[in-house]
Amino acid sequence: MQKTADDFDWTAVMAAVATGVIFLFATAHGPNIYFTLGAFCFWIIFIAVRVRRDRDTLERWGFRTDNLRKAALIPVAVFIVAALAFAAYALATHRFQFPLHVLPLFLIYPLWAVIQQFLVLGIVVGNLGKIESLNRRPVVLVLIGTLVFGGIHLPDPILTVGTTALALLYVPLFLRDRNVLPLGVVHGWIGTLFYLWVLGRDVWAENCCSQFFSMVQAFRHVGG
Repeated sequence: MQKTADDFDWTAVMAAVATGVIFLFATAHGPNIYFTLGAFCFWIIFIAVRVRRDRDTLERWGFRTDNLRKAALIPVAVFIVAALAFAAYALATHRFQFPLHVLPLFLIYPLWAVIQQFLVLGIVVGNLGKIESLNRRPVVLVLIGTLVFGGIHLPDPILTVGTTALALLYVPLFLRDRNVLPLGVVHGWIGTLFYLWVLGRDVWAENCCSQFFSMVQAFRHVGG
């Protein structure tokens, strides 16, 4: 039987929960390129399969452009404020830097961040909102969504505080606009600067480059 828009999507919810649990352990020491690539590919395929069955799925999950301008106004304003605050903190703590190799992260990180927002908001919050008792209490949905997004970052207390604060804003925006695109893109931009200027970590050099070259060497070893 084909699912309707009002059906609770147990398959998607369970897959999202499993991804969150794996994320919790795989990224305990920072971004993990192996997990990120694997999860990204899995969910792209998952989305493609579902959309092939029902083209309206994309809009229900928050992948939409019809209200993009309205949905992007507050997230962009938040990014500007956050960037200024992070830069001020970095200058005050003498850790301000902006190496050119960080620029690709402003394109790459948002791709993964959109998937994260899709999982938490489009799948988890979206399906919980189909439960009548929760749908009548949006504050509860906001709290659940916030706890989920903050909770999966628990290995890093500072990151947990930051993502929890972001989710407190993001969940109400999603309930209003049902659009994960601007939320994910801005999440990626904020995350890039948060790592660089607040945590003082160069994610590209620290994780992406080293793990990428390790993967290349491993493939060469297998091929040899």
